[in-house]
Amino acid sequence: MLDVTPASARLSAVSLAALVRAVSAAAAAATRTEALSEIAAVARSITGADVALVRIPVEGCAELEAAAVAGPATLAAELAGTRVSVADLPGSALDDLDRAPAATRRAAELAGASELFLVVAGEATVALELLRAGEPFSSDERFAAELCVAQALLVLRAFGAGNPTESLARPALELAGEALAAALDEGDQAGEIVRLSAAVAGATAAVLWEQRGAELVAVAAHGVPLPNAAAAADALPEVSIDGGTLSTTLPLGSPATGVLQLLHADGREPTAEQSARLGTFGVRVAAALRAGEQSRQLALELARTRALLEVIVQATAELSVAHTLETAVERVSEILGVDRVAVHLRSADGSLEEAAGRGAPTRNAPPAERLLDLALGPARLSPVIEVAGALAVPLVARGDVVGLLAAYPKERRSAGEHETALLAALAGQLAVAVRNAQLHEETTRLGDEREAALAAERAAARRLRALYEISRSFAQSLSLDETLEALARTVVDVLDVDAAVVRMPDERREQLLAHAIRVRDDQLAEAFRGIVAHAAPFGHHDVQRLFRDGRGFRLRPNARALFLPGLAPFLEKGWTAAILPVALPGEVLASLGIYSFRPGSPLTDEVLEAAEAIGAQVALAIDNARLYQQQKQFADTMQRSLLPRARPVVAGLEVGEVYEQSSRVEVGGDLYDFLALDDGRLAVVLGDVTGHGVDATADMAMAKFVFRSLVREHAEPADFLSAANNVICSEIAGGKFISMSYVVVDGVAGTVAAASAGHPPPRLVLADGTVSRIAAHGLVLGIEPEQEYAEVRAELPPGASLVLYTDGVVEARRDGELYGDERLDTLLAARHNLPARALAAAVAEDAREFAGGDLSDDVAVVAIRRL
Repeated sequence: MLDVTPASARLSAVSLAALVRAVSAAAAAATRTEALSEIAAVARSITGADVALVRIPVEGCAELEAAAVAGPATLAAELAGTRVSVADLPGSALDDLDRAPAATRRAAELAGASELFLVVAGEATVALELLRAGEPFSSDERFAAELCVAQALLVLRAFGAGNPTESLARPALELAGEALAAALDEGDQAGEIVRLSAAVAGATAAVLWEQRGAELVAVAAHGVPLPNAAAAADALPEVSIDGGTLSTTLPLGSPATGVLQLLHADGREPTAEQSARLGTFGVRVAAALRAGEQSRQLALELARTRALLEVIVQATAELSVAHTLETAVERVSEILGVDRVAVHLRSADGSLEEAAGRGAPTRNAPPAERLLDLALGPARLSPVIEVAGALAVPLVARGDVVGLLAAYPKERRSAGEHETALLAALAGQLAVAVRNAQLHEETTRLGDEREAALAAERAAARRLRALYEISRSFAQSLSLDETLEALARTVVDVLDVDAAVVRMPDERREQLLAHAIRVRDDQLAEAFRGIVAHAAPFGHHDVQRLFRDGRGFRLRPNARALFLPGLAPFLEKGWTAAILPVALPGEVLASLGIYSFRPGSPLTDEVLEAAEAIGAQVALAIDNARLYQQQKQFADTMQRSLLPRARPVVAGLEVGEVYEQSSRVEVGGDLYDFLALDDGRLAVVLGDVTGHGVDATADMAMAKFVFRSLVREHAEPADFLSAANNVICSEIAGGKFISMSYVVVDGVAGTVAAASAGHPPPRLVLADGTVSRIAAHGLVLGIEPEQEYAEVRAELPPGASLVLYTDGVVEARRDGELYGDERLDTLLAARHNLPARALAAAVAEDAREFAGGDLSDDVAVVAIRRL
């Protein structure tokens, strides 16, 4: 058995309007069947039933017959006229198909229905059956069925055969429909009810009293002034009219929602039959009042729901926890009329912290943790808990408790049904919105962290690329200047700064000299160099601190404090600059200045850290280049000390020589020397010692000593090489040897005598440009003693030149290609008219250019020109 009118049941405006139209149509119907068909049709429509049957009594037997059927035509024709025994009907509403009368179950089988709702009115006078397949009938649909069966009962009575009050019943039925329509309006519903009630009952006046607690309060009157006093339900005040007094008191509903007083003029009081019909009408009035109240509550709920949606929409759009909570607190305070509202969120340790609130904390209010414990514990089945004047509801999203929403009214009061529903719905939506906002913020935070990680990786990649560039430059050249240029270039290109300057102290550490300057914008390069290229004082306190402690510093726009005062005006206009150390663990080698010319893009700490890290990494390359330069200078000094310090002066001859060292730090083995013989001839020796370094230097010294000690006693070429070979074989280490070319030139007679020990043949360049070889051959020195060497003689006409050279000339390489003899002969032919010194220099320069600027071996060239 069911209660068909629960407190939560309500009829939609559309359904109620359809019912009113059906009642009006029934009142205008010509026959009872037509009127009942209207009721059946509207019952089927507003309840969503597949089939609706209205059953009424059959004369002469205890059965109800299907007088009206709304549904598919074929099925309606089959079900029309079917009967149900009154004894089989339930005492109240029924929704269990298995307990329904047999005829009802048969109808459900024919309709393919699985759900039933059957309601009986007027002590089994009228029955309404609703059948459908699918979901059970809701409380709202059952309420609509009750209204429909009540209308069917009114129809049945209005069309009662031989009823002397029929002329009153049918207009009353029509006016009842108007009363229902009035319940849909938002105007003066109570006033409309008393007006219609007086018209239906033929009363002169009417007063409507509404039940409020234990008292009745007059809410509307027609024909008499509105009483202004409340009264007990059993002691209504006496109300009189001209020519009559209170004649009828009509309770509205059961339990009564109010009382309707009807006053008739004397002699016009209602009969017993009319009073009975007025009782039925009282049910309609009570229904209309309930519908009006439900409409008002519905409007209030809609307004609050709209406000709820506004909160959720705004919160979702913002995706900000703070904004979400502030909006929710503001709207809840406005909707509930509460000054103090707070939202508490759970922190990482599980405690509650107030994340948003309005109004001052309420004295003696339970703490949020206590409210949440109650909400999750003893009161967990209640959507909203009420403790010590506080209304609280937990915020739960996807099973997780994220916080608590609490409101603190100034006066203790119980939350209404709609307030409870609103808080519960708001808490549910707010919890999801807060969780979404938290997830959004967490996602944003993780995104920011990922971006920061990517930025750090990009910075690390830039540093790695910078170090690679520095290492590549260092691997390509051991030049200190090139290494410093590579540092400045890489810092500008990789770190996106506008300029970089690398400085090193001079030998006396009095000045800081700019060794490398790099500017991104070529148009600014010359002007910038004019500012920073000159020397800076090494004694400046910031510079001293940098080289002593390895502490970099930013440049400030203070000309007196700057070690480069010319930068002050530019720093004032927004330039940023810093001077950083380029240091080994125990020594600062140089300073690295980096500059940004863009006021909107100053140098950041990250850029400074990256630049200083690059400087620390490249410091080793700078130190190696510095050491290499020092060693190179030492090697050059050693090797040049073994070379002749002055050219000899010999009649009729001009002597010129060029010596070019390779890019290697080791001492090479090339050697040449001159000596003017006593007979006026010139003896020239040019050789190449195997190996490099200290051993090669020792062998060079030995070869020079051999030449100086033997040349006067063994002046002729063949004799000299034979004697020199014997000495060298006894002195040189095993596996080592010396190639040598020896010539004696007579400037007066114009003759050349030459011998060779495995050395490239000298070139004879005539005045007309003809080039020929002096093809002397012999074993290199130091292999086998007691060797004999062939001597070759040639003429040296006036203007002709004799050119001797080491293999570093013809073996100069470019992409695997040798410089070669042919290229040498071509050059000599083209430059045959040059003086001796210029001709020797031309040979060395052409070989160096062919090799791309760096010689892989030492080059020595001696030219002797006959004047």
